[in-house]
Amino acid sequence: MKDATPTTRPWADPVTGQCPVADTLRILGGKHGAKILHCLTAGERHFLELQREMDGVSRKVLRAQLKEFEESGMVARTPKGDARQRVGYSLTRKGSALGDILGQLYDWQQTFG
Repeated sequence: MKDATPTTRPWADPVTGQCPVADTLRILGGKHGAKILHCLTAGERHFLELQREMDGVSRKVLRAQLKEFEESGMVARTPKGDARQRVGYSLTRKGSALGDILGQLYDWQQTFG
């Protein structure tokens, strides 16, 4: 008979000792990180579109969070090359996968919150 105890895996990298879960939560830990990713799940947004959707978030904070998402590989920044020098932001495959996980967290919260 098999042991009914569920198997767990360590959350820390066995080589570096770093915890990728903690790193991801740190990136999302800002007040607006999850909201920004949620906005981008609907598709590419220009900076001003994001700012309008993120009512109450300063340009500085939004820019810093987008830069951190870009550096972590979750968001792609695409210059549009038009006269207004617009830039589009969209989720990468990695960011989209995290968006799916955040959707599951939302469902969990609605069920057990």
